[in-house]
Amino acid sequence: LGAGGDGEVRVGFHRETGDKVAMKKMYEHEYLYDAIINESEILEEVAHDNVVNLLGLTCNNQGTFMVMELMDGSLSDVISSRKLGEHHIRAVMRQILEGLAWIHAHRVVHQDVKTSNVLVKRDGEKNKLVVKLADFAAARRLRTRPWSNKVGTLTFNAPELLKGATSFGTAIDVWGAGCIFAEMLLGSNPFDVTDEEDWDSLDYFVADFAKKLGIDGCGMGYQDWCRERARERILEKMARWKAEDVRSRIKDPDAVELLKRMLAIDPARRISAQDALKMPYFQE
Repeated sequence: LGAGGDGEVRVGFHRETGDKVAMKKMYEHEYLYDAIINESEILEEVAHDNVVNLLGLTCNNQGTFMVMELMDGSLSDVISSRKLGEHHIRAVMRQILEGLAWIHAHRVVHQDVKTSNVLVKRDGEKNKLVVKLADFAAARRLRTRPWSNKVGTLTFNAPELLKGATSFGTAIDVWGAGCIFAEMLLGSNPFDVTDEEDWDSLDYFVADFAKKLGIDGCGMGYQDWCRERARERILEKMARWKAEDVRSRIKDPDAVELLKRMLAIDPARRISAQDALKMPYFQE
């Protein structure tokens, strides 16, 4: 189904029920053991209708697996299909924000909110999309100690992360959700730079090439240069960003206002997930 920095996801079957499940096979690295425990514990703590359901952990001769409910796909797939109407966008955003409000109330920061980490399933009976936050590999509990700002995905990173902050909180998740909202409304993430150069592919290519040569780290200088160049371009786009500039492309003024509040450059002025749900955009 896909792969990330800590494992790959496959389809499996529950032995007792026969139901299909998603099985995340963790890569065999010692440093990932704590990450597996952290992710599973957080998922148990923040169980919610809009958070992917952890069914358990299992180990066998094939490796260590996190077993989760199987969804139909990711939000990035749905956006690519261009089948999201205005009512769908509103329903999707409501569920994303409800999931974020819940984990934030439990003092958890996801740290990697993006379209590919939002999973969807079609509810045929109610003719709606069920939306759930997924991939809590980078998730952390709120604390006062400094954090690494090298988390998540650059084009969904909040400005404070890109500027090197080591003290940040739930506002970075709201920014990521705001990027998702913008992508659904406009058809693209306003801070995406992959159309200019395929930074992520180049990033992974350099690291993989160095590893294959047996000189792990040799290419990291160029890899870091690529990321720094992308970071600078994204910050330039953020400096030019104004919600008012997209009013002509978004019919609903309430959507524009919500987008403006979610993509506030100053995290202190950025709306919380809980307060975003109270905005006129969601009032029927």
